[in-house]
Amino acid sequence: MNRLKIELKSSDDRRKAFFAVRERILSDLVSGRIPTFHVLHFEKDGSADNHYMTPISVEPVNDQGCKMIWIQDFEFWLKLLLKIKRVVNVEYDPSRPAVIFTYDES
Repeated sequence: MNRLKIELKSSDDRRKAFFAVRERILSDLVSGRIPTFHVLHFEKDGSADNHYMTPISVEPVNDQGCKMIWIQDFEFWLKLLLKIKRVVNVEYDPSRPAVIFTYDES
């Protein structure tokens, strides 16, 4: 699967990005790969930093201590991050796998 990159200039871009990235997340989850959410954060002074998270529950779901991955957790954070106006583009890198959000404060 190829790398996906979408500029977020309109609400329609954000809606299309949600469905395109969701499809990639589902594909990786089905194949046993857990995507990371990566926020590339550009500060007003031009500096940048990175923030990472994997939206999965680590609480056991049964007496044996099994863990569960919920697509709803990925969808929630994807929708939330795509609604932020300072998020100017989103990428999906299948080699990692990772959803990369560019957050620009400038």
